[in-house]
Amino acid sequence: MRLAFFGSDDFGLLSLQALNAAGHEVAAVFTQPDRPAGRGQHMQRTPIGRFAHNLGLPVYQPETLKEGAPVKILQHIAPELAVVVAYGHLIPPSMLAVPRHGFINLHASLLPKYRGAAPVPHAILNGETQTGVTIFRLNERLDEGDILAQEVEPILPRDTSATLLARLAVLGAKVLTQTIASLIAGSIVPRPQPATGASHAPRLRKEDGRIRWNTSCAQIDRMVRAFQPWPLAFTFFPTAHGEQRRVVVLSVEPEPAASIPDSTTCLPGTILIAHAKRGIVIQCNDGCLRLTRIKPEGRSAMSDVEYMRSAVLPLRSVLI
Repeated sequence: MRLAFFGSDDFGLLSLQALNAAGHEVAAVFTQPDRPAGRGQHMQRTPIGRFAHNLGLPVYQPETLKEGAPVKILQHIAPELAVVVAYGHLIPPSMLAVPRHGFINLHASLLPKYRGAAPVPHAILNGETQTGVTIFRLNERLDEGDILAQEVEPILPRDTSATLLARLAVLGAKVLTQTIASLIAGSIVPRPQPATGASHAPRLRKEDGRIRWNTSCAQIDRMVRAFQPWPLAFTFFPTAHGEQRRVVVLSVEPEPAASIPDSTTCLPGTILIAHAKRGIVIQCNDGCLRLTRIKPEGRSAMSDVEYMRSAVLPLRSVLI
């Protein structure tokens, strides 16, 4: 089948590879424009753009789809079907009508749950035990089109968004290629999304990663895992000069309150332990958490024990 592919980040890479390997004619790849990235802020292609360029596929990088040029490009390409996987732009109605078989989208949730830009972090953050992938027809409403296929994936107890997205990318590529084969065979009957059970997963902001220590240990643990690889959960450590140093928290584990005298009388955010052998333990709303792996600003990731070998944290001070 003659396809147009719309995608930008790593999540869609396996899908594009699978479609190409399955023998479909990928007539065009639409991806986000090159952006500055890394310490040097050098211009970089998206992962999809790099892969498509290496294969010699036609690549288009419009800043927006709202203007007329992308529609004319798509009309000229005349794909039978367009596939969207984590593209980053809404597809306007003028483009939806171009492919004979319309647009289909691979979404990393079991719709109608977690419609929006960040379904995986929100699923982990909310303590879900399973999620999955959905292939659905795009329409003018956000993630509300008819469902073509779904498959469930469990959320493991220590999953981060990165580990879960990696599995969903593999699962999604498989389900996507199967769905297109079924579309070609005419064996799929689209079904409307359920009228109940919808929820939303809005785009994350960098400031969403700030840890609020007056929440539960379980909620903070989910936050630490949900916000990897972005925006990352963080807090601020006091320094000897009275300043605050931003520290990313990469993993935590419960610390028995019985091992810390009078911990229950401390305010959330209180530094209970800061020791080169016992690590760093912080009071939360309903218990204590050890910050087992951290990344201080300007330094590499390390264990809390490694950090405390060369740092001083004042006990009983409260993290802001």
